Amino acid sequence: MVATTALLLGACTTDHTPPHVKDGRADLDLSVTGQPSSEALALVEKALVRIQRHDEDGLAKLSYDGEDAEKTAEKWVAKWGDAAQRPMTADFAVDPKKYVTVTIRFRGVRGVLPLTLEADTDDDWAYGIVTGKEDDKR
Repeated sequence: MVATTALLLGACTTDHTPPHVKDGRADLDLSVTGQPSSEALALVEKALVRIQRHDEDGLAKLSYDGEDAEKTAEKWVAKWGDAAQRPMTADFAVDPKKYVTVTIRFRGVRGVLPLTLEADTDDDWAYGIVTGKEDDKR
C-alpha cells in the first residue's frame, strides 16, 4: 500500500506541460504565412518571445554568430521589444537549400524585422538565426 501511494504521488508530480507552453510560445499573438518547417517556426517563436521579454542574452543564444549575435540582439530588443507586445505576423519564404527568410510585421508599427534562418547542415538540420548580415542589423 505504501509503495503504491508513493508510486502514485511520484507520477502526479511529473510535469507534463508542453514545451511551447513552458517557454511562452503558446502565448504569442502570431499569425503565420508561408509553409515553415516545425523547426523554423519554433525558432522564430522562441526569438519573438525573447524580444517580447527584452531577453537579449536568450535571443543571442539562438544565433550562430557569436559576438555579432550579442550586438544584434541588443539592437533588436531595443528597437522591437515594445512592438513585440502587439499582434505579429511572420511571413516565411523557404529556400530549399538551407536558408529561410522571415519577415516579421508588428500590428500598428511601421517597418519590419527581417530574419534569416540558416540550417546547420549536420544530420539534425537545426536552424540558427543569422545576425552577421548587414540586412539583419537594420
